[in-house]
Amino acid sequence: MLQGNPLVSICIPAYNSEKYIGATIDCLLKQTYKNIEIIVVDDGSVDGTLPLLQSIKEVRFKYIAQPNKGAAAARNAAYKISTGAFIKFMDADDLLNEACIENQLLKIIEKPDCIASASWGRFYIEDLSDFKLSYEKVWKDLPGIDWLVNSLIDTGANMMQPGIFLVPRNIIVKAGPWNEALNLIDDFDFMVRVIANSQYVLFCEEAVLKYRSGLINNLSGKKSAKYMESAFNSLQLGINKILEVKNDVYTRLACANTYKRWAYEFYPLHKDFYYKLENEIDKLGGSRVPIIGGKLFIFLTRIVGWKSAKKLKIFLAGNS
Repeated sequence: MLQGNPLVSICIPAYNSEKYIGATIDCLLKQTYKNIEIIVVDDGSVDGTLPLLQSIKEVRFKYIAQPNKGAAAARNAAYKISTGAFIKFMDADDLLNEACIENQLLKIIEKPDCIASASWGRFYIEDLSDFKLSYEKVWKDLPGIDWLVNSLIDTGANMMQPGIFLVPRNIIVKAGPWNEALNLIDDFDFMVRVIANSQYVLFCEEAVLKYRSGLINNLSGKKSAKYMESAFNSLQLGINKILEVKNDVYTRLACANTYKRWAYEFYPLHKDFYYKLENEIDKLGGSRVPIIGGKLFIFLTRIVGWKSAKKLKIFLAGNS
């Protein structure tokens, strides 16, 4: 038994999650570390999510229901009623291996200024037969700010899905709550603050997050102006926090690369955000991130340039 047997709170927002949340809760109840509380906030679901939650009879499980306010508000509501010394924010459709929480606790139980990270990978098929780990260069122990910079430096993209991390409550107190004004990549703003306030990110290879991918209604797939404005704001908040902690040439390049990766996403449907990011990239000294895409798309960029290729791609998608 871990010294002190501290309580771990797992906070989960749920919106129209009836198809997957049962498996998520089940994997948590099967954890080898037993002193946990699972808190699910139903965020105004209109499917069978709430009745499913109401049917669960388990002393370590509780739920609350609220009108639809967004995932960040649901996470904050779960956190507000949590009592654990350690916190894990999970999505309603992801899974953990059975020893995940126990192994992460072992890493940080005596290190209150550190957070634990985990291995992770994607799966698309319900039986997990296609699950595959997605190796990252930051799968090692690193100071918090160095984890952020090194995770972004190569491509401007990293994986900060909150289910990967186990966080002492005191670090969340310092970092602050989820920003409820954000609805796309809100985890970038929140996890940058958490990691920047951590002395170290300690990697736990034996802990694994299984990230469900390919969902049609996944929030990250939304491209409307409302969601893209959220992405822009979250980027700025996260980048400003990184530069507040460290502002050398290497860090500025990592930040510029992050802006550039998203600038490609904004063009041409959201040109106002695209030009704003290009301006920020110039102020940071420029970026070296190439545009990413399939073989045909990359071939077209060599012939007509990436902007024309992007317009053609959007046109073809809209007429398919």
